[in-house]
Amino acid sequence: MKVIYFGKIADVAKKSSEEINLEENSIPGLVAFLQEKYHLDLDDMQIAVNHNLVSKSEEILLKEADEVAILSAFAGG
Repeated sequence: MKVIYFGKIADVAKKSSEEINLEENSIPGLVAFLQEKYHLDLDDMQIAVNHNLVSKSEEILLKEADEVAILSAFAGG
């Protein structure tokens, strides 16, 4: 799957996107992988799968063609 980074995680990863293949192709599996790889707390991040916001705990089966965006938390004002 293609993972696109915005904000803080893009700065830490030093890239705006990458292709990731996981054994556990789920949102929780991806979150755990990214937290371990980049040593980030993703609690304040939003996740979108194919342009639709999803919960970090949602058991969505991610496919190779999916595009997952990791977004910095939105601020109101």
